[in-house]
Amino acid sequence: MKKLLIIFFVIPLFLTPAEFSLERAKRIDGYLKRISTRKTESVILKNVTFSQKDLNSYLNLIYTRKYAREVKYIKLELGKNNYIGGNMKILLKGEKYSKIPSFLKDFEIDFEGQVYCSNYRMRYDFEKVRINGTSFSPEILDEAFGAAQAGYRIKKSMFDWFRLLPGIKNVKTDHKKLIIFY
Repeated sequence: MKKLLIIFFVIPLFLTPAEFSLERAKRIDGYLKRISTRKTESVILKNVTFSQKDLNSYLNLIYTRKYAREVKYIKLELGKNNYIGGNMKILLKGEKYSKIPSFLKDFEIDFEGQVYCSNYRMRYDFEKVRINGTSFSPEILDEAFGAAQAGYRIKKSMFDWFRLLPGIKNVKTDHKKLIIFY
């Protein structure tokens, strides 16, 4: 019986899904660090291309662990013309989320949409959003998101423009590829 418990509960904790590679993740992380610390502004726009596997490895093994601990898993599907679909699992726990009802603390989101970049900023235009398999209008979710920010002076929207990381000028996607211009 003890052996079965070890097989089912302990061993999976040490295994990283085969779809993620720490080597791939470190490749993107290294590039982003170099781009952000470049001293000279170039007249010629340079670019670097990463695969969808590289990006998913970076998001799951480095980015979420540093900046978005609530995200337990994220997988993006990169398409042509900046189309991005994906799936993410979110777990909200701790004092920070104590006022949220328990049925909303552990959920999975499927989404589809398109990324737009302009003036060193980007935004994601949601076309479809499903939470735990139920479809929701992105506009209604944005209203709920705004209402949940009642105590904040500056409210955020799902449709806001966000600044690109330092040094990055533009981002594009092609079939299973991410292209970063710097």
